[in-house]
Amino acid sequence: MNEAPDAVHGLRPLSLEELGWSAAFAAHVTDADAALRPARVASVYSAHADVWLGGTAVPRMAQLRGRALRDAPEGGVAVGDWALVACASEGSEDVVIERILPRRSAFVRQAAGERSEPQAIAANVDRVLVVTSAEGDFNARRLERYLVAIASSGAEAVIVLAKADLAHDMNEVLTEAAKLAPVVSTSARTGIGLDELRALIPPGTTAAMVGSSGVGKSALVNALLGRSAQHEGAVRAYDKRGRHTTTKRSLFALPGGGLLVDTPGMRELKPWQAGAGGDDDLEDAFADLSELAASCKFSDCRHVAEPGCAIRAAVASGTLDAGRTASWEKLEKERGERKERQGVFAQLQEKRAARSRAVALQRRLITKRGK
Repeated sequence: MNEAPDAVHGLRPLSLEELGWSAAFAAHVTDADAALRPARVASVYSAHADVWLGGTAVPRMAQLRGRALRDAPEGGVAVGDWALVACASEGSEDVVIERILPRRSAFVRQAAGERSEPQAIAANVDRVLVVTSAEGDFNARRLERYLVAIASSGAEAVIVLAKADLAHDMNEVLTEAAKLAPVVSTSARTGIGLDELRALIPPGTTAAMVGSSGVGKSALVNALLGRSAQHEGAVRAYDKRGRHTTTKRSLFALPGGGLLVDTPGMRELKPWQAGAGGDDDLEDAFADLSELAASCKFSDCRHVAEPGCAIRAAVASGTLDAGRTASWEKLEKERGERKERQGVFAQLQEKRAARSRAVALQRRLITKRGK
C-alpha cells in the first residue's frame, strides 16, 4: 500500500499513536488478525467509510464487509471507531474493513424520528464539546439532554459558548452554563478562547463537537484547523438559528496534534442509555438534584405531593430552578420508556443475529457439499 504524504493537501503523515492507537486497542487484535492492519474511521457512507492508516496524510475510501456492518458495536459503525483492514486484492492499494474493534467510549443517541434504535455519533472520544451560541441559541434544557447522553458515553463533557463577541450579556450566559458543566467561551472571529479550546484536545486525544445547526461549530473547526475545511452557513436574523451546513460526521487532525470529530447540527437529541455510564447517566448529569433527593423523607418520593420532599422545598424557597427540576423529571420518564424500547430492540437484534448465523451455516453446508 502506498503511504506517501498527500502532496495536494500538504499535510504530514500521522502515526498510529497520533491517530489515537493504544495498547488497549491492540489487546483486541488476535493471532488470526495477523494479516490485517489497524485504521481509524474518519467518515461513514452506508457500506463504505474513509479510514486513516498509520503513515498516511489523509484518509482513504474503504469498503465495509457485510460482517463488519453486522457485528459493529451498538449504534453501527461510527466516526472514531478503530477497524482492522485488509488489502482488497493482491498488489492493490484499496482496503476493505474486516472488523470493528470494541470501543472505549461512544456518544450514542436514539435515531432521529420514531425509530427506537441507537445511532452512534462518535466513538473512542475523550471529550464531547457541546457547542451553543452565546448570542441567542443558549438553552439550558437542551444542554441538559446532551449532558445526559454524554454521561453514559464514557467521555468528559465540556460546554463551548461560541460567538462570545456577539453576546448581549455574556456574564449571565456564562453563569448559567457553568452550573451544568465546565465551560469555555469562544469566538472564531476574534480568537477568544481558541487557545483554551486547543488545550482540551492535546496530541493523542480525540474530541467530538456536537450541537444545533448555526451555533458556530464549523467556524470553530476551521479556526482550529487553520484552514477552511467546513462550509459556514448564515444564521437567520429573526431567531438566531442556522441551517445544516455540515452534512456528514468527519474526523480531522489538528495542527497541534489532537483529533476532532465535527458533526452535523442535531434538530433533536434523545439520549440512548448505553456505554460506561449505564444507569447513572441522569444521576451524573443532575448530580445536584440526585443529592438533594436523597434528603427526601421517603426513599421512593416522587416529588409531587409527598410530605418532607426536599426537591419541592428547594423549588419553593428559590434555591432550585423549577425548570431544571421539570427537565429532570421529564428525562427520568423518558428513561423508563427508553428502557422498554431497548428491551424490544435487543430482542429484535438477537432474532436478526440468529437468522444471520443460520444463513451463514446453510451457506457453509452448501459449499461443503459442492466440494
